[in-house]
Amino acid sequence: MYKTSMRAFVLSGGGNRGPLHVGAVKALLEAGIVPELIAGSSAGALNGAYLAVEPSLAQVERMAQLWRDAGRQKLFTPSPLKAISNMLRGRDHMVDNRAVRAYVARSLPSGVRTFGDLPMPLYVTLVHLLTQTLYVYGDDRSAPLVDAVVTSAAVPGFFPPTYAKGQAFVDGGVISNLPLKLAVVRGAREIWAIDLSFEVDPSAKLTNVLDIAGYTTKRPLYSNCLRELEWAVQQPGVTLHHISINAFQNIALGDFSKSEAMFAEGERVARNYLARPAPNSIVYPRTYTAQSLPPGPPGSWPFVEPTLGVFAAPSPSPARLRMNGHANGTQRERAE
Repeated sequence: MYKTSMRAFVLSGGGNRGPLHVGAVKALLEAGIVPELIAGSSAGALNGAYLAVEPSLAQVERMAQLWRDAGRQKLFTPSPLKAISNMLRGRDHMVDNRAVRAYVARSLPSGVRTFGDLPMPLYVTLVHLLTQTLYVYGDDRSAPLVDAVVTSAAVPGFFPPTYAKGQAFVDGGVISNLPLKLAVVRGAREIWAIDLSFEVDPSAKLTNVLDIAGYTTKRPLYSNCLRELEWAVQQPGVTLHHISINAFQNIALGDFSKSEAMFAEGERVARNYLARPAPNSIVYPRTYTAQSLPPGPPGSWPFVEPTLGVFAAPSPSPARLRMNGHANGTQRERAE
């Protein structure tokens, strides 16, 4: 049985945008909002593990320092040449994660090695690659914390999977990048979802294979987040606070040079939300009209989904192009 009516922080994935979490958590703690449960995926698993050690402002400052140090130590530096070499040699990753594992291990306090060593429940997601099934760390209190965090952040193809009896397990964000269902099922009723969300950046320059591949997956993955958000606001007795932070969308993998700016931005967005809270509302990516989209190749135009059950042939006339589903909760305009 799980304790119900708990306050949870749910931290999304987001790679090296993780410092945004840190700033947001600082604002929440300063407002007296302290978690009793934490759930996280990928970068959210890493930040969640550190926060679960001690949910205090002093620990938040330690978390910030860890991100600063990660940049100085250059834990991973993606190299297209190395990536091509690994692919030609049939390897399962482009970048080795041994330095990341060692860094996580030495960054945790000496007495914290398993989930049972934490003073509060922490749940971390991972995915069985073959069946695309979500798995969860946290119920077995003897499970090793470092293994959980490293596996949850094992971006498929980028970092190596974790293998168990020949089966590959990867980044939990593949299925649940914002693990709200997990938090609710484990007893959360007041949820503060710190979501390093997706938004189209018109200034993005998608010119190399890593950027193109990464960007291609972002929108489909964020559709899963939106479905979990829509599910959460429908659950009786659940209050969801969606803190959506869409800054630094196109920062290069391995670039930690913007950590200070990210701390400040995460804190700013969270403080703005606290000043005007909007429980059980969802921030959606902006929508686009046919007029605002760029022209396609000759003879093509944006597909307009039919509405109200009326199906018609596509027309190049201006019409609204739906980029997201409808919320059963309240839709909230993104705050700039």
